[in-house]
Amino acid sequence: MREKFLLIPIRFLFIFIVLGLIFTQVIRHPYYSRLSKDNAIRIIPIDAPRGTIFDRNNIPLVADRISFDVAVVYQELKNREKLIRLFKGLFDVPRKNIEDSLEKASLKPYAPVTIVEDIDKEKAFMLEEESFDIRGLVIQTKSVRNYLFKNVGAHVFGYLSEINEEELQNLREYGYRAKDLVGRDGLEKYYDKYLAGVDGGLQMQVDNKGRQVRTLGLKEPVSGKDLHLTIDINLQTVCDKALWGKNGAAIVMDPNTGEILALSSAPTFDPNIFIRPEDSSERVKLIRDRGRYPLLNRAISGVYQPGSVFKVVVASAALETARITLSTRFNCNGAYSIGNAKFACWKEGGHGSQNIIEALMNSCNVFFYNTGRTLGVEKLEGFARIFGFGKETGIDLPDETKGVAPGRLWKKAYKKDIWYEGDTINYAIGQGYLLVTPIQVLEMMAVMANKGSMVKPYLVKSVDTTEILSVNRRAVGLSDDAIRTVREGLYKVVNEENGTGKRAKVEGIAIAGKTGTAQNPLGRTHAWFSGFAPFDNPRICLAVFLEHGGKGGLEPSEMANEILQEAKSKGYL
Repeated sequence: MREKFLLIPIRFLFIFIVLGLIFTQVIRHPYYSRLSKDNAIRIIPIDAPRGTIFDRNNIPLVADRISFDVAVVYQELKNREKLIRLFKGLFDVPRKNIEDSLEKASLKPYAPVTIVEDIDKEKAFMLEEESFDIRGLVIQTKSVRNYLFKNVGAHVFGYLSEINEEELQNLREYGYRAKDLVGRDGLEKYYDKYLAGVDGGLQMQVDNKGRQVRTLGLKEPVSGKDLHLTIDINLQTVCDKALWGKNGAAIVMDPNTGEILALSSAPTFDPNIFIRPEDSSERVKLIRDRGRYPLLNRAISGVYQPGSVFKVVVASAALETARITLSTRFNCNGAYSIGNAKFACWKEGGHGSQNIIEALMNSCNVFFYNTGRTLGVEKLEGFARIFGFGKETGIDLPDETKGVAPGRLWKKAYKKDIWYEGDTINYAIGQGYLLVTPIQVLEMMAVMANKGSMVKPYLVKSVDTTEILSVNRRAVGLSDDAIRTVREGLYKVVNEENGTGKRAKVEGIAIAGKTGTAQNPLGRTHAWFSGFAPFDNPRICLAVFLEHGGKGGLEPSEMANEILQEAKSKGYL
């Protein structure tokens, strides 16, 4: 009996629910149908602007600009043909492209789907007026990256592109979404988590004409953090201009702090082409250029034989280990022999009797053949590593290459061969298996400039107002006498009439440096100049490198002169 009494209210409740469903879905159907058609909830994403990148003098280098996009809310679109004619007339877009875009929009009928990106302001205003007559047409604004100096500093800043599927899976928990832009190179990649803001969004109700009825919710976007660099855009421009039409690199640094004042790689590119939709063919051409590799940052990722600039290391090692002294002399008659093998000096007929200072000034190969053989491969390898070769400098840029500081074990492991005396001879003049980057050569020269310390190069001083990097110096353990002797030789390289780097000389400024001409099996020799100024109290250290540039004492030295002239005019010297 009790069970029967319990079933009665349950039956009444079930009947009530069924009647309610019939009332809602049948009797009130026209009302709810009208509401669903005439009103909709629209979600409009609000992109967060990326942080701005400033130079050391607070000049904006990379910033966001406002872009106007044309979007369609497919559910609200009533006159499809009128919209197609409007788009075709304004943007000269093939009809099929417009129809394909509208088909994609139909997959998300209640959300604005972008049809045309980054239109000019005048067309945006015109379409805004047309949107009153064409339901479903929406003009949206968003932030677009703008590289204000175009191809100047491109390898420092890098570029952006859309996140791919694999990255999206890995980064979704950090707030990344499909079609988000992420840094692909340079500072944009290295500091992406700081530069990228947090996107927001607007949820609103619209009526059957697409007009806003009320705002349902708003999440304000959070802008990315700004970067304040050590770069001086004036010096950067001079370095980029000097490299125009060439393959190479030029870097300028404060040898006392490691602050990079300019970092150039050539050929360069305009990062804006990765942002503008109409430049897709240029992007493909740039990426597929396997002749000049314009996307390669030669300053930190290109590896080359250093040639005679490496003699700074050899001279320091020989003096520090007392294998030679200031009074040691070797006679150069134009060649050096080991058994039946002859190793030439660059000067036909030779330099005659040379000490270490004269050998640096004249870049005498025979002197350094003798010195290198006296040192042996173990000392050459050891001091190469002391000066930073064979490892990354740690500069705050992605994809730095560590190069090769070879030795017996390295050759056995990688070349499956033993070390020969001829390998040591080549090592002593920066040839053979030794491979370095321009940033490593700069770091080496900074040791001579600041009289004994390795400094870690860096580009970003602060993120917003927070300093993130401090000066990082490490003494290499060279004696004052060894440093003083090598520095005297480097001074004569530029300031003596017969010095190989005399073309780098700037009137009124005492400059020291070293040239390098590296043999290249693929063609013309590579060319180097690295130096510092003023001699007594250096504030500038630089390295200039040219692929197939000929002799280091010619064009690289002249380019160094041009850069130092600019540094002087800006008060650095």
